[in-house]
Amino acid sequence: CGSEFQFETAYIKDVLTLGLQITVDRAKRSMQEVARDLENAKVSQMIYPLMQIADMKALKVDVAYGGLEQRKIHMLAREILPAIYKNIVFVHSPLIVSLLGPGSKMSSSKPETMIKIDEEPEVIKKKISSAYCPISTEDNPVLQICKFIIFSKTAKFEVKRPEKFGGNLEFDNYAELEDAFINKKLHPADLKSATAENLIEILNPVREEIKK
Repeated sequence: CGSEFQFETAYIKDVLTLGLQITVDRAKRSMQEVARDLENAKVSQMIYPLMQIADMKALKVDVAYGGLEQRKIHMLAREILPAIYKNIVFVHSPLIVSLLGPGSKMSSSKPETMIKIDEEPEVIKKKISSAYCPISTEDNPVLQICKFIIFSKTAKFEVKRPEKFGGNLEFDNYAELEDAFINKKLHPADLKSATAENLIEILNPVREEIKK
C-alpha cells in the first residue's frame, strides 16, 4: 500500500526534490490525459505526478507498465527520475474500455467494470456475459479484449456453437473476427462465450502462479 511509505521523511524529501526539477506548467502538461479542468488545477493535481514518480523509487521499480494515458507522466519521469533514482523502462498498452461500456471507467472499486488477472473462470464468464457488446467496433470491450489480449497470445480463435446455429467457427486473425461480428455472422452471445473461454485459458497460468 502506497500510504505505508508516503508519509516517511525520505519519501517526502524525494517529492520535494522532484518538485525543484520542473515548472508548474510542466507539471500541468504531464496531467493532460489523466486530469480534468486543468485550467483550474488544484495544487494537489501538481503533486500527483511527483508522487507517482517518487513511488517508482520507493517500490524499487525496474519497469513501469501503464495505459497510454500515462505517457505524459512517464515522459516527465524520464526527465526527472534520475534526480532521485535510476533510469527505468516504460511500457504502454492501449486501454480497454469498461465492461459496462461508455460512461464508466475500469475501477478496482467497481468489480463489474473490470477483469482481474487472477479472476476465477466462472467470474470471468459471468462478467463477459453481461459486458456491453454493441454491433460496433467503437467502445466495445469484448472486441477490444479479443484484439489486444487474445490475438496477441494465440493464432486462432475458435467459436463453439451448435450445428443448428451454424456450427463452429474459426478465425485466423482479429480482422476476420471483427468482420464476421460487424456483418452479423457472429452473434454477440457466441462472441462473448468464446472470448471468455480464450481469456480463461490465457489467464490460467497467471492465476496458478499467484496462488503459489
